[in-house]
Amino acid sequence: MNVTAAMTSSSTTQMPRIAFMGPMGVGKTTAIRALCGDDMVESDVPNLDRQSHAKDFTTVGAEFGQIDLGNGEFVQVCGCPGQDRFDFLRQWVVSASVGVFVMVDANAPDAVQSTGALLAEAAAAEHPPLALVLSTRTASAATMQALANGLQTAGHGVVPVVLQVDVRKRADVLQALAVLVSMLSLCSESP
Repeated sequence: MNVTAAMTSSSTTQMPRIAFMGPMGVGKTTAIRALCGDDMVESDVPNLDRQSHAKDFTTVGAEFGQIDLGNGEFVQVCGCPGQDRFDFLRQWVVSASVGVFVMVDANAPDAVQSTGALLAEAAAAEHPPLALVLSTRTASAATMQALANGLQTAGHGVVPVVLQVDVRKRADVLQALAVLVSMLSLCSESP
């Protein structure tokens, strides 16, 4: 089965979409830029909410890019704003996606709670996308396992692994995308 068939089996879109969601400053825009280079549509504006995060710019809309997987197969990637005031937009992007990367800093004291809330939000979509958790900051194996265990204990299903990626490195993000595509392919083959 080809990638497009696996990724569109539960979607009505022509091009399969993968969403990137997570809190402000976790690296969603950076990950999409690593995948798409300058061929992405950004929605960054100067950050006026310095109490939440000290970064200079923040995403206020959906960001879009497209990845050519070869052999005529393409995937659209969309970044969601991390601020709760834009949850309506995040919910729309997630509802139109076959897969979602829930991005988190595994070292954050509220990592289990914030990741769990995003997983629950994705699961609440009419056609829930397949979710994969990515830790975007360097964390120990024990911290990564504690996050996976905490999510499982909180009732978010079996989280066998939380992948650690450097969102600045295209190869890391592509490897995470390959894992998600493989998971989607397996889901499309099951009865």
